[in-house]
Amino acid sequence: MTSHRPPLTVAQYGIGPIGAEIARLLLTKSWVKVVAAVDIDPSKIGKDLGEVIGLGRNVGVTVTSELESKPDVVCHSTGSRLRDVADQLKQLMNRGCHVVSTCEELSFPLDAEIREELMQVARAANVTLLGTGVNPGFVMDKLPLTITSVCQDVKSLEIIRIQNASTRREPLQRKVGAGMTADEFRAAVDAGKIKHMGLRESLMMVGNGLGVEFDHVTDEAIEPILADREVVTQFLKVAPGQVAGVHQTIEGMGRINVSLELRMYVGAEAVAADRVIVHGVPDVEMEIKGGVHGDRATAAMVVNAIPRVVQARPGVLTMDDISISFR
Repeated sequence: MTSHRPPLTVAQYGIGPIGAEIARLLLTKSWVKVVAAVDIDPSKIGKDLGEVIGLGRNVGVTVTSELESKPDVVCHSTGSRLRDVADQLKQLMNRGCHVVSTCEELSFPLDAEIREELMQVARAANVTLLGTGVNPGFVMDKLPLTITSVCQDVKSLEIIRIQNASTRREPLQRKVGAGMTADEFRAAVDAGKIKHMGLRESLMMVGNGLGVEFDHVTDEAIEPILADREVVTQFLKVAPGQVAGVHQTIEGMGRINVSLELRMYVGAEAVAADRVIVHGVPDVEMEIKGGVHGDRATAAMVVNAIPRVVQARPGVLTMDDISISFR
């Protein structure tokens, strides 16, 4: 059933590439009223949000350095590491705002201390905090868990994402090491500069959803994918033998074995796909040819989660706690 309710007031907090994608989508929704936009970049502060996100028109919302109102919901997209953004999240919840964040480590918080702090703030303020996105948040956790619901028994689960980074924004292409030598790549991995954030969180969300406590979880293996041909994107050129991207894996072993494999590299257009293979009763195999587009899908997950979040129980939730669909 639908009812005529006033639009939900929403603020966009963080207007980088993902925040801008979220803001553009928010502005298309009749059930949303965008009332604020926040960013620390001096070149954006004081400008109309429409100008900052490239709409070519004003939308009547001025970008500020801090949130000055109390919207129903804040869409938060400023960082990947939970410790780096925890204070922001607490401040937003203390204002009485529900928060939907793209922080990867928030998708399934593994830091028990921070999770408990955020849980206490959320419950005290009677609001909900959710970490979501496409990965983590959907293709390597929510989607596989949903697929297992048709099984009478599950023995093991393989989750594979092959993403063509050629179609993604420049920072992501750089982040996966495209254009580096193999030695430069490994040095960057050792320095913590190359790593897809959220793979461990996805694994643990899947285990939790399946009711499994893994006996052993491997370390994340991060290796370079070397180009076998020249690859040219809008932003860079990769010569044969240079790094095209990253191959990252992790596995949990126990009553149900779960493996996650991520290959994200430029020049993967012929093989890009999202695949889930369930060994059980019955066996189930699903493939999304071409794979789900990362940036667009992340924005969609954030915006589509808003109606569910405002109706959810207070606290820190994961995508395993709520249903979701297009809205």
